[in-house]
Order: sequence, then structure tokens, then C-alpha cells
Amino acid sequence: MNIERLSLDQLRVFAQVADSGSFLAAAKALKRAQSAVSYAISTLESQLGLPLFDRSSYRPQLTAAGIELLRDARQVLDQVDALQARAAAYAHGQELEITLALDVFFPTSALVALLADFQLAFPGVTVRLEIEALGSVAERVLDGVAMLGVLGTLPIVPPNLLRISLPTVLLVGVVSPAHALAQISGRIPGHVLEQQVQLVLSDRSALTANQDFSVHSSLSWRMSDLGTKHALLRAGMGWGYMPRHVVADDLASGRLVRILTAGHPPEGAALPMQCVYRPDREVGPALAWWLDALAQLTSFDPA
Repeated sequence: MNIERLSLDQLRVFAQVADSGSFLAAAKALKRAQSAVSYAISTLESQLGLPLFDRSSYRPQLTAAGIELLRDARQVLDQVDALQARAAAYAHGQELEITLALDVFFPTSALVALLADFQLAFPGVTVRLEIEALGSVAERVLDGVAMLGVLGTLPIVPPNLLRISLPTVLLVGVVSPAHALAQISGRIPGHVLEQQVQLVLSDRSALTANQDFSVHSSLSWRMSDLGTKHALLRAGMGWGYMPRHVVADDLASGRLVRILTAGHPPEGAALPMQCVYRPDREVGPALAWWLDALAQLTSFDPA
């Protein structure tokens, strides 16, 4: 077996014969002489050391080995085609990969819809998502790791970033129905909130070190993962603010209940979301797509 001498052309001929059902039909599809197609297959079989087609009947039939190796051949051809497409796109200024840093409050439903559209527009571009909280999103953009970021939990945008205003996310105070705060009707005084554990999002970025946002209790448990906070709230481990779209099902089923706090309006607090990116970032087609798509958002559908 001399597999080092295999060519992509041989693999394409192999796949075409299998698809066409005959050497003659493959030759017509490839616009070659039938003898050239037959020679390419015979050479490939010789190099592999086994027959790919059974020629005993009127039409060539794939052998058992041919069926298995055809899958490998198609995989190789697909990878080569993808390589060529990505190289051509990059030569024309298109990014091969795009990294996005998104705030944990960014609605998953909106993200999924955007990613689905992006995949159709740029099937060859790899997407890397970093879901962060507070200053970590801006930090990823400032240090160049992320091409753009979507801020939500960080109320102050660093002045050296360009920004695009996005729809707001509504934050509501929630607690387990078994929690003591759930038994209080109306607005809960601040001195009562201070006596209960508040579940708070935190991060390790330098931008928000030693800073608190919407923290009303000295008894706070801090975490960087929104899913963990959500689970602890449902377990009755404390109270906290959550995006309404995240807890909508919990509120409807009664797993969580709304509470009114002195720091938030009755309908909830509208949290501005903003897309940010560095002014010196070179904007290729893929990044331009994201900037345009985010700028066109007018609302976030409930999850």
C-alpha cells in the first residue's frame, strides 16, 4: 500500500463514480474520457491494495471496503473544501474566528436566534463565546481577547470603548415561596433586607474589584455563575435580583415569587444592555455582521 501517493483528484473521481453509478456517467459529469476515470480508480485501488468496485455486473458496485472507504474519502474532501473556502474568505478579509464576550443577563433565546442567522451567513467562521458578569465582559474586550462584548451587569462603560445601545432587560427581586421574605406583603424595608442573605453576582476583574451593585445586605453570598444563583434562589438559600426572562417559568409555576424592594420600582428595574468594542479593532465582515445585527435589535423576546 502506497497511501502517500494518493491524490485529491483520485478521491473526487472515486466519489463521483459512486454517486453516478457508472464510469461512463462519472466521466460525463467530470468532463473526462472514460478511460481516464477508469485509470484513476484502478490506480487508487492499486495504491490502497484492495478493490473499491465489483465490476462483475453491468454496473460497478461498491465492495464492502469501498463503502467504508467512501465515507473516509468524503470526509477528506469535505475538510479540503472547507479549508479552501476558509482560506479564500480570509484572503478577502473575512475572519476565521470571532470571539464574543456576553453578559450573563443577555437572553439565551436572543443569542440562539442570532447564532442561527450568523451560521447561515458565515458557515466557515468559528464562534467562541465567553459568558461573563460585571467587569469581566469589558475586560475581555479591552485586552483584545473578545472582538465585541455585550454589557449588562456593569453599569458604567469604560470611556475608551465604542458602544451601541441595545434593548433593556428587566430585573426583578425573587425568592423561594418558603423563604421568610415571601411572607411579607408590599415593599420590604431596607433594614429587613439587611437581615437576610442576598445572593449576588460577582467576578474577578480589576474593573469591578471591591465594587457592589444593588447589594442591600451585609449577609451576601457571591458567585459568578447565574445558573448557580438561580438554583440557590429556588432552594430558598437567599433572595436576589434576576432577569425576568430567566425566572418567568419559575414565577408562573410558583417555584419563585416576586418581592418588592426599596431599591427597585414595582414593575422591576430596567437594565440597559450595551454592545461595546475597541475603536482600534479592525472590523471584518463577520464582526460587522454582529455589530449590525445587535444594533437592529428592538426588544428581547421572553425565554
